[in-house]
Amino acid sequence: MAAAAVAVLLAGVRAADAHQLDEYLQATRIALEHDRIALEIGLTPGVAVAEQIFATIDRNSDHQISGPEIEAYGRMVLQDLLLEFDGRPYPLALARAECPPWSDMREGLGTIRLQATADVPVGTAGHHQLQFANTHRPDISVYLVNPLVPSSRTFSIIEQQRDMLQHGIRLNINVTRPYTSASWIFVPVAGMTAFIVHRRRGAPRRAYRRD
Repeated sequence: MAAAAVAVLLAGVRAADAHQLDEYLQATRIALEHDRIALEIGLTPGVAVAEQIFATIDRNSDHQISGPEIEAYGRMVLQDLLLEFDGRPYPLALARAECPPWSDMREGLGTIRLQATADVPVGTAGHHQLQFANTHRPDISVYLVNPLVPSSRTFSIIEQQRDMLQHGIRLNINVTRPYTSASWIFVPVAGMTAFIVHRRRGAPRRAYRRD
């Protein structure tokens, strides 16, 4: 399992290194949280396609990218993404969008960064399946997709399956139900209560006499 994970990571590094003039590298990272799924997407156009991508974003052709323009492009990208959890599709909402200056993009160095979230009941105990696919600009793109290591021990990614081009990924997930703080408090309190009741029942009764 560890060897496979290293192999996937090295393949991703090689693909990133091989990102050349005519490619649009799209790298997605998937984070599991208790009540949602978060995506971090980095889109890096090569020198030969940078002007094409920049023109798509720069709708008024002023060679400047405004906040509304990059947000509109971010929403366009999200329309080409599929996110399913246990066979049910969930809509993605754009949380953040950033675009580098043209001076960086024309050198093939600038990365467009998007963050998106979907409200998904990931924290429900049991076995689940997550499926993600990216079909944005397949004519010029190369893809990478990886899950982040879960921040909570309640989540376990037990299997990962990717297509050859890494357009998408399928994750088999196991979620355990953790003990809540209330549960840990209840156990000793309940035990102490039973102990006090037992002591009171076993103690001799004192007669109350009124003089």
